[in-house]
Amino acid sequence: MRPLAWAVALAAWIDALYFVLRSANPVIRSDDWYYLDVFVRKAVAGQLGLVDFFARRYDADHAQPLNKLVMLLEWRWFDLDFAVGAVIGVMAAAVCAMILHRVLLPSQRDPRGDARRYLAWSVICALLFSLNASGIWTWPLVALGYLAVVPILLFLLATWQAWQHQRYLLLTLATLLLGVVADDSAMITVVATLAALLLLAFRDPSPSRAVPWKTVLVILACTVLVRIGYTLVPVLDSTPSPSLSTHLAVLHGQLQAGGAWQWLSIPLASSVAHDNPFHGLSATTWNTLQMIVVAGLLAAHAMFWWRALRGGYNKPVFVAVCLMLLSYGWLAGIIVMRVSYFGSGYLAQDRYVEFYQFNLMALLLMWASASPPACPSTPWRHWLTGHVPAAACVLLLLLQIPLAQAAWQQRRYSLPYYGQMATQIEQMSADPTRTQGCLPLLVVCQWPLERRRAALDLLRDQRLNVFSSRVQARHRFLPRWPADAEGHAP
Repeated sequence: MRPLAWAVALAAWIDALYFVLRSANPVIRSDDWYYLDVFVRKAVAGQLGLVDFFARRYDADHAQPLNKLVMLLEWRWFDLDFAVGAVIGVMAAAVCAMILHRVLLPSQRDPRGDARRYLAWSVICALLFSLNASGIWTWPLVALGYLAVVPILLFLLATWQAWQHQRYLLLTLATLLLGVVADDSAMITVVATLAALLLLAFRDPSPSRAVPWKTVLVILACTVLVRIGYTLVPVLDSTPSPSLSTHLAVLHGQLQAGGAWQWLSIPLASSVAHDNPFHGLSATTWNTLQMIVVAGLLAAHAMFWWRALRGGYNKPVFVAVCLMLLSYGWLAGIIVMRVSYFGSGYLAQDRYVEFYQFNLMALLLMWASASPPACPSTPWRHWLTGHVPAAACVLLLLLQIPLAQAAWQQRRYSLPYYGQMATQIEQMSADPTRTQGCLPLLVVCQWPLERRRAALDLLRDQRLNVFSSRVQARHRFLPRWPADAEGHAP
């Protein structure tokens, strides 16, 4: 299984990397326009400071310092080619895969379970690099989400080490790093980790498994310190966001209307296959298959927690419990902050698959590493906990082939769309009032005229993004402008 697992991991990574190089959108879109206006403009003027990496648009916004650091790199060396961020996202996903390999297959282990571990790790790699939801890779800002997962995984490993060996320096550094760069995801991770620690301690009341209060205190102290620092960061729009009670009141109405099933079914089904990759399969048949998948995953989650409460703990199991709780926290955040405003259908956004798939990774970690409970195993139980998950792993690996084929076929539509975006940007740079028929991703069209004019002038005068000859050369689907249309940069 070892060479086969590495072959699968390498093939999945190469496919994702090549897909990004050929398909990622380099054109400025959506939130990038805002960061151009308030972040890149300061960099161009030489006025960028440390606090600008943490400034937020409004009180419920994400700080995203890592994404801003990548944008600074894109501006400095790549003429604001946003596709570079997607390449960095693939590399960050590869780092996550290597960390999880270290978790699942440590150098000192019992080799008897290696076949199961290598199978689980190969599926984890296939999920990390999957083209299931191609929007993760075509929208570079979403692909950069894996950058924040790296410090999350490092923090989980540092927590386990601190609990096992009572060494807290590494935990302190990991917690501070997590809190600084991951912002709200850091808070969800800390809550999930503390819950996992308490669950682990109370499940086994022996003195050697007492509540790790020192570990808990170090995590809490570092987290509070970082959050105090974040209170000093400016919020550019002081307009108050809707309160939590407002969001919950709206959700209560959706819950009464039967929205709870969608809150479960859409994330679970999307984590396996976001869209139907089989052209000959009817919608009815596909919906039936999705319901079967959802039912199977609900049963797997029940088995997961049964094992977490009854089985033995080791590092992979601890990481699995933390990742499962983290995936629940991410989903809860999406439901409270997005579904309450846009409705349950918003859960089907392909970018959220990046969060949904971590429930599958947690299931795989638990299946590959959990110690069996202290009770005699029956044949049907061995079949249910061994052969059925192994078969599901193989099917999930095979499913990546049609999912990848469907993603590659979408290029015939996405690349002309990017070219049309570039054309409209060029047309607006010549006449900023020309916003009729503006594509939805060009949010600059909804800006006030003077602000829109200033943003377009910044792109054109500095020869950035679609106005850069180097960006045009790297992405041949972008239109070429005449030399006099590239601006009048000194």
